[in-house]
Amino acid sequence: MTTLTHRWLPSRMPDETYVRQVYGFCFDAAGRVLLGVEHGESPGHRMPGSETKVDGYDYLATLVRECRSGYRVTITKPIYLGYRQVRDEDAKLTYAELFLAARITTFHRRSPALGSCRSFQRLLTPVSYVPDRLGWGAEGSLQISAAAAVATNVFGLDLSVLHDEIYRT
Repeated sequence: MTTLTHRWLPSRMPDETYVRQVYGFCFDAAGRVLLGVEHGESPGHRMPGSETKVDGYDYLATLVRECRSGYRVTITKPIYLGYRQVRDEDAKLTYAELFLAARITTFHRRSPALGSCRSFQRLLTPVSYVPDRLGWGAEGSLQISAAAAVATNVFGLDLSVLHDEIYRT
């Protein structure tokens, strides 16, 4: 079994880096983060995001598209936070997972997902709860700090007030 290591890099990603996945911290007006809750074969919490595709979409468009189709929300133009470098123990496999932040502007009515898109139950949770919900270790706190800084300084959200978790229908 291959062991993977993760390293958070809040810097510009080198141009030649292969990006396998794009994730988004999507904030509602109260400063909570949107997570998907999946039941069934792979139960658990998920951040909005998707594997990157070689279909002409850029990374920002990938997140916008996934939020709209899988989570049924419209978001602002995402802001780059940094990336997580993923390596195997022999450093033969290296790729990036890109992290972005955005504001949710509209919650659309949920409907069954079309085609191969998955549909999630939508949970809005305080940003401080995200590492626990996703099972992140201590490194996750660096990503949370980057997302919280954008939420406060760019989106103008007050994260000092702890709002309850809610499921959004």
